[in-house]
Amino acid sequence: MNHKVKQTIERHHMLVPGDTVLVALSGGADSMALLTVLYELKNEYSLSLKAAHFNHGIRGEEAMRDENFCVEVCRGMGVELFVGRADIPALAQQTGVGVEECGRRERYAFFAEVAPGAKVATAHTLSDCEETFLFNLARGSSLRGLTSIPPVRDNIIRPLIDCSRTEIEAYCEQKGIRYVTDSTNLSDEYTRNRIRHKIVPELKSLNPAFDSAFARCVEALREDEELLNTLSSAALERAAVPQGYLVEPISVLHSSLRRRAVAQIIFSLSGERAQAHHIDAVCSILSSGGDTQVCGGVSLRVAGGVLCKVAVDCGEWSVDAVQGVNKLPVGTVKITFYCEKSEKMLKNFNNMLLDNAINYDRINGKLIFSSIRQGDKIRLRGRGVTKPLRRIFNEMHVQPELRHSVPVLRDDEGVLWVYGVGVAERAAVDESVSNALVLSFEQ
Repeated sequence: MNHKVKQTIERHHMLVPGDTVLVALSGGADSMALLTVLYELKNEYSLSLKAAHFNHGIRGEEAMRDENFCVEVCRGMGVELFVGRADIPALAQQTGVGVEECGRRERYAFFAEVAPGAKVATAHTLSDCEETFLFNLARGSSLRGLTSIPPVRDNIIRPLIDCSRTEIEAYCEQKGIRYVTDSTNLSDEYTRNRIRHKIVPELKSLNPAFDSAFARCVEALREDEELLNTLSSAALERAAVPQGYLVEPISVLHSSLRRRAVAQIIFSLSGERAQAHHIDAVCSILSSGGDTQVCGGVSLRVAGGVLCKVAVDCGEWSVDAVQGVNKLPVGTVKITFYCEKSEKMLKNFNNMLLDNAINYDRINGKLIFSSIRQGDKIRLRGRGVTKPLRRIFNEMHVQPELRHSVPVLRDDEGVLWVYGVGVAERAAVDESVSNALVLSFEQ
C-alpha cells in the first residue's frame, strides 16, 4: 500500500521535501495506517512528522481509551503528539451549530494552533468518498458535492484517498498495526453507517469492482468541476469592477457557469457557501433588478448594470499598509513583495496586465490604504492624462455610497493604486523592474 499512497502523493503534489506534516490521529485503523505510511516515507521526503489527537468529549471512557492509546503509540514511535479536548455537545448548543460541524471546526482550529504552517494529513479513504458521494446524491447535491472529498484542500492533504477500507484493514493486519474501534461506527443509527453497512454492499453485489469503478467516476467528476470553476472564475475576472460585477457578462453565461459565478460572488462577499435558493434569487435579480438577501445577512443589489453588495457607508478610513495580509474595513488586500527580477514575477505581471503591480523602488515615503479623499487624483499608466478620482468613479458609474468601499493605496506623494482602476504611471512596472509589490483584493 505504501507504493499506492506514494502515487497519490505525487499525483496531487501533496508533499515537498522538508514539509512539516501533522497527522490527525484518532487511533482507528485508517489513521493508524496513515501514521505508519507517513512514518515509513518520512526520510524519503525529509518530513518533520507530528500527530494530533482531539477528544470531542462525547464517548466518555471510550474516548479516554482512544486518547491514551494514541499517547502510547506516539511515545513508542518517537512522534510528537498534541492532545486537545473540548465539550463539543455543549459548544454546539451554545453556538447553535450542529454537533458534527462544531466538532470539525474545533478540531481544525486545534490543528492550526498546535502546528501553524504544517500540512494536516487526514485519514479519509476511498470508502469515505463513496459514502459522502451517496449521502450528497441523496440530498440532491450539485456537481461539487458529487466530487466528494477532495484529495487536497488548502493545507489539508489526504494520502489514503485512493485506498479502500478493505485495503487499509489488510495493511494493518499485514503490518501488525494495532488500532481501536469507535463503537458508534457499528450502529446504524447514523446515516453514514447505514450507507456503509447496507447501500455500499448492495452496489458491490451489482459490481464487485465497484471501488475501482467509483474511483474512475469521481476522478472524472473532479476534472469537470475544476474546468467549470476555472471558466466561471475567468468570467468573473472580466466582469469585475470596483463596486462589484457587471451584470451583462454574467447574464450571457451558460446557466451552469452563471450559477457557479454567482455562488463564487456570494462566497466572496459573505464568507459562506451559498445554498441553492440564494443562487436562484441572485440569478433572478440579474434580469429583474432589485435586492435580495443571501448568506450571513449580506444583501446584494442590481443597479445601473452592476451587481454589488448593499453597502453600509463606513465613512472615511485609513490603515497602514504592510507586506502580507491587510485587513481593511472594506475587505482584505494581500501585498506580495518580489525582490529581484524573476520569471515568476514577470509571469505574474503578464497575467495581471500590470494593473495591480507597483514598482517598489519608486515609492515615496509611507504606504497607507484608505478610502477616497478630497482632491485625490491619479495619472494612470499609459493614459497620458491626470484625472480626479471622483471623475473616474463617475465615468465608471460607481455609486456615491459605495466610493468609500474602494481601497486606495497612497504614499507621501499621493495616490499609487486604486482597486479596479489601476496603478499610477509614476510607479508602474515594466520588464526592467527589479523590486515590485503585487496587490490582490477580496471584499
